[in-house]
Amino acid sequence: MTITKLEELDKGKVKVYIDNEYHFCLYHKDLTTHHLKENAEITAAVYQDIYKNTVLRRARQKALAILKFMDRTEQELIFKLKQADYTDLVISDVITYVKDHHYIDDERYAFNYVRYRKDSKSKRQIYAELIRKGIEKENIEQAFGEEYDSEENAIQKAIGKKAKEVSNMSPEEKTKLTASLYRKGFQLDLIKKYIK
Repeated sequence: MTITKLEELDKGKVKVYIDNEYHFCLYHKDLTTHHLKENAEITAAVYQDIYKNTVLRRARQKALAILKFMDRTEQELIFKLKQADYTDLVISDVITYVKDHHYIDDERYAFNYVRYRKDSKSKRQIYAELIRKGIEKENIEQAFGEEYDSEENAIQKAIGKKAKEVSNMSPEEKTKLTASLYRKGFQLDLIKKYIK
């Protein structure tokens, strides 16, 4: 294997191309430690050492840092790791690691998402948001089955957050509230049932 290109990036990072294919990002100190330079040969043992002890370790640390403050879906984590210049192979290994340790779980994510948003968003809006986040339809349906009471409860709670007494609202305020609820994905006939 031959290092065919070392591409300088910002913050002292360098993209390493081996046999004209991008493999990983390293820092200048890593290049020095492993005596890597353009047109130099790299042995399989050195490659595996770099991959396992430097690249994969850093990618796992990056994933854990991403997950530290907020739960993510698998798709969201993959996107973040791609932004950090990790290859599909590295990302696949990291996803396996975080799944094995239950740091990500799309089924759990769907249940929590529905549980905490069911009082302020329509079923349709929650469903669309979860699909965009890469959650499979079966997991969404299961989460709705166990967590979502009814569309009527959700709309009543959403109205309650915006107005104490609907009957005391002006026609303009009712129109604004109706539009707001409609944008959240509630059905118009259901909105009109509670805003008269």
